[in-house]
Amino acid sequence: MNTAGKALLAAGVATAVAVVRRRRRTPQDQSADRWLAVTVYRSPEEVQSSLPDDLARWRDQVELRIQPATGDKGTELRVKPTGEVPAHELRLALRRAKAVLEAGEVVRADTAPTHPGPMGKVLQLVTNRAGGGGRL
Repeated sequence: MNTAGKALLAAGVATAVAVVRRRRRTPQDQSADRWLAVTVYRSPEEVQSSLPDDLARWRDQVELRIQPATGDKGTELRVKPTGEVPAHELRLALRRAKAVLEAGEVVRADTAPTHPGPMGKVLQLVTNRAGGGGRL
């Protein structure tokens, strides 16, 4: 085996180890005690009076805090799960709530034309799930 092959094998093993470690984490390790927060460019009174349905439906299963953001930059909307709320769903609800409060609707990007084959379907699946991860 040449040097390039060994390097590729080592990278594959390192990736597999990282994936296994990540999957072994319990849900408590990932987000049980973490607050999710977004800053909305609206006053706290406006946010309180017009909480979007995406977030309001979780109201009995989350701890919700609505407070002024630092530096008069709007309102900080914080949620922490207290019941059986999927973190992915809660993140999506926060993103949608921010979009509705600021723009009046959830703006979606145009879908890119993809090949209808297996790789196109994989790309579409990854794109659809991407909204629940990353920064809020």
